[in-house]
Amino acid sequence: MKFGLCADSSIAEAAKAAGFAFIDGTVGDVIMPAASEAEFEDAYAARFAHAALPLVNLAVLLPGSIRLAGADATPVAESAAYVANVFRRAAKIGIKHIAFGSGGARKCPDAWDKQKANAQIAQFVAAIAPAVKESGVNLGVENLRFAETNTLNFFAEIADVLDAAGVAGADSGIGFLADGYHWNENKDDASALPRIVGRIRHTHIATSPSRWAPGEEPTDFAPFARLLKSAGYDGLMAVEAKINDPSPEGLVRIRKALEAAFNHV
Repeated sequence: MKFGLCADSSIAEAAKAAGFAFIDGTVGDVIMPAASEAEFEDAYAARFAHAALPLVNLAVLLPGSIRLAGADATPVAESAAYVANVFRRAAKIGIKHIAFGSGGARKCPDAWDKQKANAQIAQFVAAIAPAVKESGVNLGVENLRFAETNTLNFFAEIADVLDAAGVAGADSGIGFLADGYHWNENKDDASALPRIVGRIRHTHIATSPSRWAPGEEPTDFAPFARLLKSAGYDGLMAVEAKINDPSPEGLVRIRKALEAAFNHV
């Protein structure tokens, strides 16, 4: 498994020296959906094109202003058009994966039926599937903790939505963003393992309960590591956490903690 950091390009040189392989950004910061094409291209060239580490993954697919569930949900055609532009630009700069966390966008409103909300999210996923596949950029639906949203908190719920959207096939480019911090906080388990085998697109990790970088707080990562191994995943893992010690020595400790937890299972 290769490890990276969810961080600005300013840390890339130190992270590379510490043994990290990539950095992750966010859609809003990198893709700049509301900006012109020239503004987007110029900002990427200035901030990321020549960074010491490649920018290969993005998080936060949707802003909170787009609402996927409820009586006043954003029209699917409108949200799908937004996503199509995001994936088009992402492909242009070599992004490999985008995470669909976006807790605010996919929240089920109070007094709205959760099954209806899940059906609306499935409709959205089905609508964006062609653009995702055409772009060649993978999409991973992220299991968020309850503190951030009230839909798709468990892998089994994500699997249900992906199946309902008709994107269960490996060639769809749509699967799971497996976040170990959220998985641990939600007390999820390995019961959905048969449904995630071969479908994990990317992973995030942090300690519990403080959401610090691995090695900065005692956390048992073994159950999540075993889940990933059983699911056949040996790809990329990004630290999505507060880094208390960004010194060269601190970054090396984080990388060594990741190696010990996930590459020696």
